[in-house]
Amino acid sequence: MELNSKAENNAKNHNVQTLILYLLFFYFIWALKELWFIDYFHLFGETAYALLEATAKILVWIVPIWLYVKYDLKIKPIDYFNMNVHVKKGLFWGIILSTLVGLRFAIEVYLINKETFHFLLPLDSYLDGFLIVGITEEMVFRGVILKEINNRISFWKANGITSLLFLLIHYPIWIHNEEFFHFGTHIYIFLLSLVFGFIYKKTGSIWSVVLLHSFYDLFVTII
Repeated sequence: MELNSKAENNAKNHNVQTLILYLLFFYFIWALKELWFIDYFHLFGETAYALLEATAKILVWIVPIWLYVKYDLKIKPIDYFNMNVHVKKGLFWGIILSTLVGLRFAIEVYLINKETFHFLLPLDSYLDGFLIVGITEEMVFRGVILKEINNRISFWKANGITSLLFLLIHYPIWIHNEEFFHFGTHIYIFLLSLVFGFIYKKTGSIWSVVLLHSFYDLFVTII
């Protein structure tokens, strides 16, 4: 029994160390992309820029985390990410919550500000800012980081740490765009991440937050 307990502790410690190494690699590579490579992407024109952005997002966000789950955690990624669990429930709540978010922005834009949505946007706003953003960011933050931390500490502590990490991933692009000192945005993103984590826990499906995240970012882009 003591040997089994020691083996389990060693396995947990190994998983924590690997997760930390992954996070350090992930943040370093993404910071390089947002602070440096992004300027080179703009040299290739609108369509090429959008494709390069989408490719970079997949290579930096999806591929490493997929390999981490498959080869380090030794779990089938589809199962680990709950992609085949509570699918209908996740899609249902994702659609319902996205609709409510849409109504909230519609009231702000049409009734309060007397304006309209702006749908004529660059390709990147739809490809990376809508189609890809939800699946990539939710697989990493709610699909792995929140889950792995929650395996060791209580949910709300894990959700708080995950939300802090989610906030930090925005810093490189905010620094690049000289938006870092908009401190209200820091609090807003942190709280938004807490909400995503809560919804993920309640629905038990990655699809609820994938849809909500994607449509939320879309509405923010078109206002």
